[in-house]
Amino acid sequence: MTAKALKQVSDRFSLFNDGRKLSANKRNYIIKAVQAMINSPRTQELLRLGEAYGYYGHQSRQRANKLSIGETEVIMINGRPVVVENVPSNRTISITCSDDGIVEHTQEFLDTDTGRIALGLYNSRAGGWSWATGGQDTREASITTSYHGMDYVLQPNYISLDHPAMMMESANSEQMILESLQEQGFDEESARNIYANMTQQSNVELVGDLTNQLMYLESVNAELREKVEQNAKATSMLLDVVDSLPIYVTDAQRKAIANMASKEDHQVVRTMFESLGSRKMATLPTNSYVPVEQKVSVAPQIKQQFVNFGSSLRKFQ
Repeated sequence: MTAKALKQVSDRFSLFNDGRKLSANKRNYIIKAVQAMINSPRTQELLRLGEAYGYYGHQSRQRANKLSIGETEVIMINGRPVVVENVPSNRTISITCSDDGIVEHTQEFLDTDTGRIALGLYNSRAGGWSWATGGQDTREASITTSYHGMDYVLQPNYISLDHPAMMMESANSEQMILESLQEQGFDEESARNIYANMTQQSNVELVGDLTNQLMYLESVNAELREKVEQNAKATSMLLDVVDSLPIYVTDAQRKAIANMASKEDHQVVRTMFESLGSRKMATLPTNSYVPVEQKVSVAPQIKQQFVNFGSSLRKFQ
């Protein structure tokens, strides 16, 4: 499609610091994979042709259930095919990723209804950019393989390093957004309808983020609980082995063996095991102690002079 450009803006965000404590994106992007994605022939062709389109919100992509969408899509609603129009709000002019994980991109707002809405929100510092990428998520990292543009959303995955969005709870945020939308050509009623829809959408996205956060924390908690149980089992087995040692183990030594949480614990255990190999331990009355029988050899000539008083033979005549 061809659309007049309203404004070009540049922004940056970090892959490894989303600037939040809650609703954070937990993916750990591999920088080399991101750089390879950006420098791939497909991405560079989209940028060269000006076809790296973005949309106001992720709904257009979610509705079509795919990342790359056309100007029109046929979707099924209540079992019936419906033709919907996807109007982009912006397009990516350039995008780079530094070796320390800073993504810098330039966006061009388009002269469309959604483009004017997105620009109005941008001017009022509400919302931010969220890229649409394909790839594979693992527990350790997220490897991106394809770039499909930047969408302007109310709850961005990463907070801008240059233009952090204002808090929606701010007392004058509504008025600022309404004024900014009216500056883009929307009348007061349309601006209020857009703001109402935006607020509802923001609440839905927030609930989704909190749900994902809860699921993540539950998963982490389950893993930690499993590790605690495994450690407790291993400690119990170790103490059983200690109890079978042929020595007396003090309470302090048992505690040090079970914990091993400090240098003092390490020293106590080390001293105990070093003492097991000492020569003094060989004569202690432990469970495995066996008295040493000492045998003395007697010379044959001396042995011949022995008199056995218990013998039945008479030695003397």
